[in-house]
Parts: sequence; structure tokens; C-alpha cells
Amino acid sequence: MILQALCGYYKRLASDPAADVAEPGWAASRVSAYITLNEDGDVVNVTSLMNGKNPTLIITPQQPKRSGSKPEPAFLCENAEFLFGIYKNAKGAEYRFTASQARHETVLEGVDDTGAKAVLNFFRKRVLGEYPDVEHSALETGGNIVFRLELDTSYIHDRRAVRAAWNRYSQNIEDGAGIGQCLVTGETGPIARLHGNISGFGQDKPTLVCFNASAFESYCKKQGGNAPVSVTAAFQYVTALSSLNTDSRHTIRLGDTRALFWAERSAPEEEDLFAWLLDIQPADKTAKTEGDASATSDEVSAKKIKSFLSSLHNGKPPGSELEFDPDVTFHVFGISAAKTRLVVRFFYSNTFGTLLERIGQHYLDIEIFRANDELELVTPYKILIRTAVNRDRKNIPKMLEGALMRSILGGTPYPYSLYLAMLDRVRAGDGIDHVRAGVIKGFLNRAARFDNKTEEMITVSLNPEERNTGYLLGRLFAALEKAQYDALGQLNATIVDKYLNSALASPEMVFVTLLPLFEKHVAKSEKYYTKQLVQKIIDAMGSDGFPKVLNAEDQGKFLIGYYHQREKFYAGKPQKEDPGSGSPGSDGSDSEDSDNGDSDDKLTGGELQ
Repeated sequence: MILQALCGYYKRLASDPAADVAEPGWAASRVSAYITLNEDGDVVNVTSLMNGKNPTLIITPQQPKRSGSKPEPAFLCENAEFLFGIYKNAKGAEYRFTASQARHETVLEGVDDTGAKAVLNFFRKRVLGEYPDVEHSALETGGNIVFRLELDTSYIHDRRAVRAAWNRYSQNIEDGAGIGQCLVTGETGPIARLHGNISGFGQDKPTLVCFNASAFESYCKKQGGNAPVSVTAAFQYVTALSSLNTDSRHTIRLGDTRALFWAERSAPEEEDLFAWLLDIQPADKTAKTEGDASATSDEVSAKKIKSFLSSLHNGKPPGSELEFDPDVTFHVFGISAAKTRLVVRFFYSNTFGTLLERIGQHYLDIEIFRANDELELVTPYKILIRTAVNRDRKNIPKMLEGALMRSILGGTPYPYSLYLAMLDRVRAGDGIDHVRAGVIKGFLNRAARFDNKTEEMITVSLNPEERNTGYLLGRLFAALEKAQYDALGQLNATIVDKYLNSALASPEMVFVTLLPLFEKHVAKSEKYYTKQLVQKIIDAMGSDGFPKVLNAEDQGKFLIGYYHQREKFYAGKPQKEDPGSGSPGSDGSDSEDSDNGDSDDKLTGGELQ
């Protein structure tokens, strides 16, 4: 299914005149420099093709897979090791030097073309281990190098006679392949022994299908014969996958995992909307300048996102106000590289309309009240980075990346490991922000929904009618923190820093200690509304008192209660003219929380210190 979908994407690109897609025997290669030759094969100059730190992507003759002590040379797109014999040991340098010349002599022999003759003369005039006698720093990067004829605007490998010579040579290689039935197309033809490398992973050149040890082989079949894919189909899926992986408009980064997505037919608006919904980084998608057409496109996309967000907040079906084709089939493919192998994290196919509904449901599930009432899409990456130590992308748990995307796209419960990771980061002192609170809320609500529980879901904003003990303890803890702030102002270590972990694990012991301290804080600040709120929360807990321990689910509800109450303090007095709207200070709470103090009592800086 994966290979078939990728082959379909290649055919879609090949049928698009505007798409610069490689033909069989060719591939998109990253090139660092080009050498200009005169007709006699002398090096005129060397020109860099680096865009900052990035080589230029050019369609060149397809490079071979390389391994062992005698790697196969490439044709007209090669590095300095092969072109000049610049290598770490003499034996390896001599092999690369002579093998590269032999390859070009074989392909270009008898070709009546000025560029072909110039290349052959170049190889005959080289000196082993020496760069040409011109400024050659651009050749020392270790990247690929191509050739151009003096006074010519195209590369030598693009000249008609040279292209024809390479196509003949590569076809002869394919003719030597075994014959069998392709598992992708069902057609009988030459079977690829080795599949191509996937571009876009830097120095790593992973392959999606490979059998590089006898342990992976069966029935005496060798390498590609264990998964018979025709030469044509192998080329198509490798080219399509490389194209997607190097196209920022079809790639979503999730730590080390990349989610590649595409539609079965041309659907640019749907693809752009999908990218924006899961990866809001317009500055990375295209370089926009004043008057640039891409800027206009991004403005349209921004309006669509705003419409999507408004639909969510107004309770309408996600995307109901947008114009798109809900029936076009979308594929989402999650991959990561493990040196020479490509790791498949997930693969999902469905209609765009279904995917949009599930993405919309995801954002509804993790939506949570914010005092500043900012509309924000909490993208998968923003969620994953909250699970990482020091918010370092390298510390994102690898298994979470695919598990989170599978739950979003499939509409299933969020992974339990994600929930525990959020709790762990809070316990480690990273705090509870709107992202972690939203994910905890979403996890608990989805789990309840799929377990067919009848209890009330956790609400977006403060719910004064909630009687769950964990939720009430969280509200109480926020009130005690507020009383401390009112009495002492900003401190280096608050009760959150000292007691949050203990309050989650052993609430009975902690709150018995904190309540007497709370009385002193109220007496000093004279903010008696906080004392009234604390008493109402304790009364709502009933006669059972404080529990000795909280399980993992109630610890999550503790943090939601704490977050809700804390954001309620930020919001100020409710706006009576718009009750229950969800805007700051008007979250539908009853009279017990309507008095949050005077405006001077609001906490500054958006944080409780």
C-alpha cells in the first residue's frame, strides 16, 4: 500500500508540466559546486552552488548505492574523492581515481558531442591527488560536483547527446536484472536488486527496502528478490519519497520523525491547509517578500486557519466555512532515519474531509481556557517538545512521535505514555502551562469517551460544579498559592516549588501543613475573598477530608483544577454582559468564584511567582 501510493504520487508529478521530476535513470541530487571546462578539457574555473549551508538540488544522472572498499563510481555528478583521488589512503584514492575515469570512458565512448569530449579530455589530464590549478575551495566541501562547458548555460549532463548516452548505459544495467512479478504493479519485468537511497537526511543515505544480511533473506533469494519490486516501480517510489522528503510544503517535523503527506490528485489548497493545521510555521514554508505571490497565498491560508479556529470555538463542524474537496484521498507517511535504514513510524490514508474532522476533534479535545483568550493551534510538535527534558528536540521520546500522530489521524485515545510524560515534566519542575494542561484534559476526556463512561467530561474552563477530589485539591492548591502571593509578593521558592510533587503524591500530609500557613498569609494580606473561596472548596469535598494518595488519573485532574483556578485569577472579574462565553473572566462559573479581588490584585507577567 505504501509503495503503491508513492508510485501514484510519482505519476502525478510526471504528468504535471510544472513539476521538475526525474526520469528513470536520473535523480534529484544535492550539488555543492560545478567545474567549467573549455573544449580541450582544461578547468577554467570552479563555482560554488551552496545556498548558505545548503547545496543546490539538481536533476543529475542517478548515483549508485555505495558500500565496501570498492564503491561504484557515479557519472557526471561526483565528489572530489573520485574526480581527483583525494582520499585518506593511497590504495583507495587510486581505485576511485581510475574507476571514475573508466566509468566516463565507458558511457561517453564514441559520443560526438563537444561537452562529452571535454569531459573525457578532463579525465585524461588529471593528476592523482591534486586539485586543478584554479581557486578550488568550493571542491573541498565533500559534496557533489557537476560540469559545465565554457560559454554554455546548461550543465554537460543535460546536453542531448550526453543524456542519450547515459540513458542507453542505465538501460543496459536494468536489462541485466532478474525477471519476476512486481508486488507493486503486478506486472512481469526486471526486478530491482538494490533500491535507491532516500534524499533529505544529510550524510545518512537510508533505503526503505533493503536486505543487507543473509538473516533477512529466505528461499535462497538474494537482496531485492525477497521483495520483488520492478526496476520501474522502485525508481518511481524512491523518486517520489525523496521529492516529498526534500519539500518543506509536504513535510511536518515531529522531532526525529517526519510526517510526509500528499493527495492522490493535484490538491494544492487541501495540502496547504493540512500543513498549516499540523505545522504552523509559515516563515519556514516560503520566503515571503513584499509583492511576492507566495505572500498572497499565505494570507489566504491564514484566513482559512482563522476560519477553522472560529468554527471550533463556535461549535460548528471543522472546516464547514472552507472551500475544499472532502473526498480527495490523502496519505500521511511517518518516517525517521536510522543510518542506512528508513524506519516506518506510521502510514495513514483517508479522505481529506475525514482527516479534517479528526484534526478538528483533536483541537477541541485539547482546547483549554487561557486568561489572555488567544486563539492558538497547539501543533503536534508543540505537544511533543513539552515532553522533552529542557525542551530539547533530541530528548523527545521516539515512540511518542508516531503514537501521537496515529491517535490524531485515527481519532483514537492519546497514548498513555504521552499522559505520563506530561505528568513527569510537571513533577520535574517544568510547570503546567496551557499545552500540558490541554493535553492532560484531552487524554482524560478521550479515555472516558472511548471507555463509554457516563461521568461528566472535563470542561474547557473552570467548573465550580465539579466534585472530583483531585480537581478540587488542584483548585485549593491554586488558592493557597494566590494567598501566598498576595501576602509576600514574588518569592524565589513558592509553595508550588516546594510542595507540588508532595501534594500530588500525599495530599493529606501536605494540605494539613499548608492550611495553617494559609491562615497567616490571609491575615497579612487581608484578602478575605480567598479565604471564602478556600472554605467553599473544602466544603465541596465533603466529610471524607483529604485523601492519603491520588492515582494517576486524579493527579491529572488535580493539575487541571490547579490550572483552571489559576487562570481564573488571571482573568479578573467576569463580564456580566456575556456570561459563559469562555472569554477571560466569563467562563461560566457561578457566584462562588465571581469575586476575584480588585483589579490591583491581578498577577503580573502572566505567571504566579
